[in-house]
Amino acid sequence: MTPTKLKLPHSVPLPFWARHHSFAHHGLVIFVVQIGLLALVPILDDGNPLMPLPYTTAVLAGSSFTIFCLGYRRLAVTFAVAGALGLAFVASMPNHDQVIRFPTMIVLLLGYGLSVYLAIYQAFAGDLTSAQRILCGAASFVMIGFVFAVAHGLVHYIHPDAYTLATQTELLRTRRWLDFLWLSFSTLTTAGFNDVIPVTPWPCTLATLEGLCGILFPATLIARIASLPPGKRSGSSHAP
Repeated sequence: MTPTKLKLPHSVPLPFWARHHSFAHHGLVIFVVQIGLLALVPILDDGNPLMPLPYTTAVLAGSSFTIFCLGYRRLAVTFAVAGALGLAFVASMPNHDQVIRFPTMIVLLLGYGLSVYLAIYQAFAGDLTSAQRILCGAASFVMIGFVFAVAHGLVHYIHPDAYTLATQTELLRTRRWLDFLWLSFSTLTTAGFNDVIPVTPWPCTLATLEGLCGILFPATLIARIASLPPGKRSGSSHAP
């Protein structure tokens, strides 16, 4: 009688974008990271028109850490390596002008856009408690502001006359990277202080889209939480 050979199951390699287990309180962690990045603005601002390299490094690290916390570790490492190579290239050049920094801005926009998408997906589709879902949504809201700030900066790079400062401010100084961060969050929160004014069609359209995100995203998140079964709203489910 021929003995039967047992076939051991082969482990199927995970795809590059596969998701591992996220941190237990990843919503709180990534929300604190985004608030920390906002708190670093007055600390690392050097008064120059371009975003300082230390703050660019902090933003790239924050977005990579966000992707990692959400469980997409390979994507996080890939983005971190690409961002580090871009920063090393910029730091090695004698003049850190806009042309040199343009590839790094593209990497930053793509990476932060990816982290926003993953955080929003987690907030709406993940099997989370209400607390973690709200924190993921709040972190996503802040990240949307960062994404649009980079987008406004890219539009300004392509069309330098696309934005103007208020009349009294225009006489005192030129446009800076901080102006686009201020424009983004004042538009996203519908505050609209009119310190920085888009004057051509592309930035006006971008500001309009951001204003819509600022209104529709919180309303949609609240509707999603309200539509959950009572058990999940009360926090009886476990975060992955």
